[in-house]
Amino acid sequence: MPSTAGQSLTLDDIVHRYGGATAVDHVTLEVAAGELVALLGPSGCGKTTLLRIIAGFIAQSSGKVVIGGKRIDELPPARRNVGIVFQNYALFPHMTVAENVGYGLAARGTDRAAAAKRTADMLEMVQLGHLAGRLTKQLSGGQQQRVALARALAIEPRVLLLDEPFSALDKSLRLDMQIEIKRIQRAAGTTAIIVTHDQEEALGMADRVAVLSQGKLEQFAPPSQVYDTPATYFVNQFVGTANVLTGTLDAVGGDGATVRLEDGTLLATRAPAGIATGARVVACIRPENMRLGAQAAGAFEGTVELGMPLGATIVHEIRIRSGQRLKLSEPRAPGTVAREPGARVWVQPASPASVTVFAAP
Repeated sequence: MPSTAGQSLTLDDIVHRYGGATAVDHVTLEVAAGELVALLGPSGCGKTTLLRIIAGFIAQSSGKVVIGGKRIDELPPARRNVGIVFQNYALFPHMTVAENVGYGLAARGTDRAAAAKRTADMLEMVQLGHLAGRLTKQLSGGQQQRVALARALAIEPRVLLLDEPFSALDKSLRLDMQIEIKRIQRAAGTTAIIVTHDQEEALGMADRVAVLSQGKLEQFAPPSQVYDTPATYFVNQFVGTANVLTGTLDAVGGDGATVRLEDGTLLATRAPAGIATGARVVACIRPENMRLGAQAAGAFEGTVELGMPLGATIVHEIRIRSGQRLKLSEPRAPGTVAREPGARVWVQPASPASVTVFAAP
């Protein structure tokens, strides 16, 4: 099976403005050859603008785009050798699967025999060789997506761009297609950039995740690092769910710190960077890092208000004495039911390392 050699991609201090509005604000990314990177953020964060800049559909206001060590800013889209899978797939309904996959090769004047072999190889890679003669409008959504991916890879792109590729699929099909695209990208060895607002897609598929907000790069790191040690309060709130407790940074020593909460409770936390003692802070704890237990230092007394079995987990909402509601998530064993509303409990973080502290917004 032919292998597409991925090439490195550098976005060097990219800025883009629409009139007086800044859509991309001094973003720099270094993507390694063969790496899959997700651009993650809410609507209007600049991720799609960055994708369009890489493809050459729009010219950035300043900064450089470099692929394989060569600057490509002056090249039109057709000469950048970048493959694109559009959100709606953009397949030709009057063409067969094979004709769609081979379209880019034909447009480039590739020898017919070579194009036919490359098309067959790509259909084998996406496991659709048996449907080569079928019209694309006769395919399921997942099959259409694989055709679009095969077409993008057929031209042996230096970089593959995927724009919200799962948004048109049913939820039950999305996980299967995420796994499939990851498999195909690995087999092809292609450098890939995926744009998404879905954190599960980004964390599940990407080698590294670039989290964007209002045009700025908030964090660029492996998925586990983005989730476990968010660099900013925005990342903490956007990626996953967190309980947020306000207070004052009481003391810092070594890798640990203590936050005095508004009700006087002293909470042991991970040491924050660049925050002076006495500053107003927020202590953030993921629901799965909360534990039910006995009364102890740093534990909160509370009352169960609601329990929700969610398949393999149970989520409890617990009102603590200050009146604040905390969420606690724990694995659900077969036959286990949620705790009854009104039950008295004690809840605390699993460890100081599971509590992340930020300057109060």
